[in-house]
Amino acid sequence: MVAFVAVADHGSFSMAAARLEVSNSHVSKQLSALERELRVKLLQRTTRSLSLTEAGEVFYRRCKAILSEVAEAEQEVLRRQDSPQGTLRVTAPANFSNVCLPDIVCGFMRRYPDIELELTLSDQFIDLAERSIDVALRIATTPPENVHARMLYRIGWSTVGSAEYFATRRQPQTLAELPAYDCLADNVMSAKDVWHFEGSDGKQQCHEVRIAPRINCNNSVWLRECVLRGMGIGLLPDYMIGADLAQGKLLKLLPQYEPLPLRYLYGIYLPNRYLSSKVRLFLDAVEQGLKQVV
Repeated sequence: MVAFVAVADHGSFSMAAARLEVSNSHVSKQLSALERELRVKLLQRTTRSLSLTEAGEVFYRRCKAILSEVAEAEQEVLRRQDSPQGTLRVTAPANFSNVCLPDIVCGFMRRYPDIELELTLSDQFIDLAERSIDVALRIATTPPENVHARMLYRIGWSTVGSAEYFATRRQPQTLAELPAYDCLADNVMSAKDVWHFEGSDGKQQCHEVRIAPRINCNNSVWLRECVLRGMGIGLLPDYMIGADLAQGKLLKLLPQYEPLPLRYLYGIYLPNRYLSSKVRLFLDAVEQGLKQVV
């Protein structure tokens, strides 16, 4: 249809080919195939002139209208790409979202006022297809299988205790000393009675420390409160304790060792779902925002 309209508009195969940036033979083949499919002659060709047949006139008017609609549809999509619109459905872990996402999400919504956000905070992995979720933010050591995953941020963890707790105790100098302290365990992010660490010597050697947790909890926010109140030492995510460390409320212990396993924040979406501009821009905003707030 594009080739046919171009020939009719320019009255020439060669001019239509130049306009479409294809060869003359390509345009000719397109027109011949179109006439065979319609079983009607659209163009009267002579050595000196080219004109539309009666059927060609009718078809030309309809083609022009259709191609105009196509062009308008393309422009509308492009405008939406520049200024994304519609509902964006996101799920994210509750603790991480409460600490890190308010400024990022509010900034994103101000920048793109035509987007409506449906945010589900849950630490459970929600079925993206069943709930029509566009993108899920998840903290994991590796991304789930059978989905597309974009790594957005490396989640650091630290061994910490409160200034109050160490007011009458010296800080541990080696990993072997940790079991002698009151250990508070997050049984979701780490094993209940075993902590693993990697040294900063570049050898990537794993060190195992067996503990007898005085408090065993499945929520890092609650665990942080216990650590702040001097109940013992714990492994906590850096995004949750940055301000506490800066204000001296918490002390970082054995900084030469990093808790394992390493964890990352992933943006996850279904492989059979087109990555719309609103999803891509949201992931960009989260990735860039975390560099500033974590």
